[in-house]
Amino acid sequence: MSEVKADYDNPWKEALTEYFEPFLEFFFPQVHALIDWSRTPQSLDKELQQIFPND
Repeated sequence: MSEVKADYDNPWKEALTEYFEPFLEFFFPQVHALIDWSRTPQSLDKELQQIFPND
């Protein structure tokens, strides 16, 4: 029987996708105004894994 791994990555990605813009708009309106929200964010998790691989 295969081991089921916990999914810690997707809930964080979903939370950031859903709540990051409203969070910045509320708490940091000056920073929010500097960001081009028409551009889709690009996840760089694969690049981060190359820098810090799991041993």
